Amino acid sequence: SGAISMGVWVMIANVNGFVNMITWYGDALNRAPIWCDVSVKLRLGFEVGRLASVMCIARFLADIVSPRATAITRRDRRQRAIFDYTISFGVPLATMACHIVYQPNRFSIVRNVGCSPTSLMSWPTLVLRTIWPPVFAIIAVLYSTYTVYRLVRHRRNFGRVVAGAHSALTTTRFIRLAALSFSYLAIGVPLTVYSTIGNIRSSARYLEFSWRYVHSS
Repeated sequence: SGAISMGVWVMIANVNGFVNMITWYGDALNRAPIWCDVSVKLRLGFEVGRLASVMCIARFLADIVSPRATAITRRDRRQRAIFDYTISFGVPLATMACHIVYQPNRFSIVRNVGCSPTSLMSWPTLVLRTIWPPVFAIIAVLYSTYTVYRLVRHRRNFGRVVAGAHSALTTTRFIRLAALSFSYLAIGVPLTVYSTIGNIRSSARYLEFSWRYVHSS
């Protein structure tokens, strides 16, 4: 479920970026305002959704190698899927919906990039948008670190450890899923930190939140 969620968000991000790049290649004219209204919300969603999905993958792998792991039943799979989809889609959807709280105008348009969300730096911006990608990235790194520790410690019995959970994963599938998770974290975490710092710097000075001031335009 975590891998499926990640695939969905990556697809949405690629389609969204491709349409924006093609539509606003070489200019920044407001030629598709309705699309921009949708595009900025999707961008807020996949900023959080991709890392939330990777966190779910990392959590699943950590559970597999945990010494407390038991045989995974149908009920366990259903509960895990509910949790993964709630985190991977529920939190991003909430982030998209809450954008209206700190959104000073509908969108901005950047040449060769397209539609971009706008915000003023205040406590709702930090709590409802900025904080979530780093939080999911840190949690995913902690789960992944634990997984690596367990694999190094039990490298000789690695196949038996994976098989002991009675999941659908074979040793090969586990390695592939772990490689996907670790590779994305190796790239995604530095980019997330860089993007978060960039968003804070580009938002100018911190302002005390005022609904009337934010929505005055």
